[in-house]
Amino acid sequence: MEDDILEEFLNVEVELQEVQDQIKRLLDRQEKLYERQSELKALLEEGKTSSSPSHVGASVAVQNWSGEFEWDSQADDVRFNVFGIPTYRANQREIINAVMSGRDVLVIMAAGGGKSLCYQLPAILRDGVALVVSPLLSLIQDQVMGLTALSIPAYMLTSTTSKEDERFIYKAIEKGEGELKILYVTPEKISKSKRFMSKLEKCHDSGRLSLISIDEAHCCSQWGHDFRPDYKNLGILKIQFPNIPLVALTATATKRVQTDLIEMLHIPKCIRFVSTVNRPNLFYAVRDKSSAGKVVIDEIAEFIRCSYPNNESGIVYCFSRKESEQVADELFQRGISAGYYHADMDVDARAKAHMRWSDNKLQVIVCTVAFGMGINKPDGEYPIFI
Repeated sequence: MEDDILEEFLNVEVELQEVQDQIKRLLDRQEKLYERQSELKALLEEGKTSSSPSHVGASVAVQNWSGEFEWDSQADDVRFNVFGIPTYRANQREIINAVMSGRDVLVIMAAGGGKSLCYQLPAILRDGVALVVSPLLSLIQDQVMGLTALSIPAYMLTSTTSKEDERFIYKAIEKGEGELKILYVTPEKISKSKRFMSKLEKCHDSGRLSLISIDEAHCCSQWGHDFRPDYKNLGILKIQFPNIPLVALTATATKRVQTDLIEMLHIPKCIRFVSTVNRPNLFYAVRDKSSAGKVVIDEIAEFIRCSYPNNESGIVYCFSRKESEQVADELFQRGISAGYYHADMDVDARAKAHMRWSDNKLQVIVCTVAFGMGINKPDGEYPIFI
């Protein structure tokens, strides 16, 4: 009896493995079909726009985005003399040329690959105001601080914006008063602020909306790991402003997610630029975590002291806001210069913590995942997840 049960158990295990293999093959096939469907849909759309009596049967021309363009000299000047970047990284020049040509663009590029330049440089070259949609307040603040330091007129319109800055921004986008080149907003501003959308329409109608950039674009898709409901409404931007180039950027998007967000953003004819997501300079290590909180903090403090004796900057990620405060306090008591950052903090206190860490006055900032993603800090050495 026992032998019969064991035999059946083994047979079931074998059959389950076969079924799992079949499911994997079908999912792989499904992903390839979705990708091909998107490509064919884009070709059909291209065909519709180009098929006139004189173009029937003509093939769709493929643009050489690495070729010569009339703005090359000006773009090189801004890249070098404004941003201080000696050479383009992989695909940056091609993406910039596509955006400058008025095309919609989807960018898949690893974190640290230089996505920001792909819309910031065209924003400077094109006339008018560029709209940038970004999900994280810390990232928006970091971008605005960095651009302001380069004398680029950039502002953010969020819940933390002062009334004075808000009045300036609305006058700038509605009437063109004041100097404004890049405006950062959260997706909630697009989906929930009728006042903002009304002003943006006036900006567009007067010919002063230069481009639209959607950062962390994978959030548009329910298949994306950071799905955020208000991102679903960003498709309205291409519907209301169909002739404005839209660039969607992310470091994390499977082919299925790419297809999903292209449909949601209404950019079927977008040009895709997919760079390698491999980061050969990164090193990953996983360590056993003690069940005793005190021991965990002792080990983190010891790791920081031994591995980074020259006070190199780092981030410690926690699951909760309360835990981030506790861990920062515990590290501070152990001689580590540490502060914390989370969404429940006072706006000024949060900005101060950000600035102190950016200026190397704090060695470690302890936070939830609301901080750190995309922050421009080249000397940031390590993240620790606990």
